[in-house]
Amino acid sequence: MISSQINENEIDLLSVDIDGNDIHIFNSINCISPRVVVIEYNAKFPPPITYCMKYNQKYIWNGDDNFGASLKFLENEFDKKGYCLVGCNITGVNAFFVRKDLVTDKFLEPFSAEVHYEPARYYLAKFSSGHKPSLNTLEESLIVHK
Repeated sequence: MISSQINENEIDLLSVDIDGNDIHIFNSINCISPRVVVIEYNAKFPPPITYCMKYNQKYIWNGDDNFGASLKFLENEFDKKGYCLVGCNITGVNAFFVRKDLVTDKFLEPFSAEVHYEPARYYLAKFSSGHKPSLNTLEESLIVHK
């Protein structure tokens, strides 16, 4: 779908916000080389936890902690594709990645989840969102989905 709508390989910004399968979709995009990528992460899984939900074409969030991917998982995946984690927004929803050839000395190192992680602060959003307290605790979710 992207390749049919764009003529350039390099674009400035790609935002991936589909509430669940975000990293799976990002990993399947090979026709463009964004300078910056904004992608949602699951702040319920702080570093060093490496978590990613399995791809599910029919996924709909059911209110538990099992959605998307942890920031540490995203850091590792984006590193493989040539990107550095340079920050997260204060609400603990979006992570920002910059292509390694553009990072230079403009961002705080090290480019790790341990440095840039922001915990879930969904209450700071001044609008209604789907991110509410989950039905299960983090511990219950980890046990159920081992």
